[in-house]
Amino acid sequence: MSRPVLDGPPAGMSEGDVELLDTALAVLDTRYLVGVHEVAAALRLADGTVVTGLHVEASAGRASVCAESAALSAAVIAGSPVVAVVGVLRRPGGSTHLIEPCGVCAELLGDHAPDARVWVAVGDAFGAVGVSELLPFRRRRTGREPGAAEFTSP
Repeated sequence: MSRPVLDGPPAGMSEGDVELLDTALAVLDTRYLVGVHEVAAALRLADGTVVTGLHVEASAGRASVCAESAALSAAVIAGSPVVAVVGVLRRPGGSTHLIEPCGVCAELLGDHAPDARVWVAVGDAFGAVGVSELLPFRRRRTGREPGAAEFTSP
């Protein structure tokens, strides 16, 4: 799949989201390893905190941890709702791309950060969408909506 190359902040990206982009790129600058750590994510929480996550590839594929899910775990620990998500991918050739969450991470964000905005590649451009737009027809479990007892933080 061809993705537009990210060569600076996308048009229309707010100053706060540019900070998330810069933070995710800084994680890749320090931790990038071909085939192991190629994706980083930064999330802004409602209280202004920024948390990060790094893709951790495993030799047994499904044991891998996505950058967005790692960052979401840090957000849950921090105890403040997620308001924005930015993920970046660095290809082995060195190009950098804005990347949307995978389906599993989109499900997790739908459960734990339903009101957040997520930056995605849209054709040859970039844009912010709501988490609900990532998987518009996703299944929802009764009683498991955010705010239900299972999802409140201590």
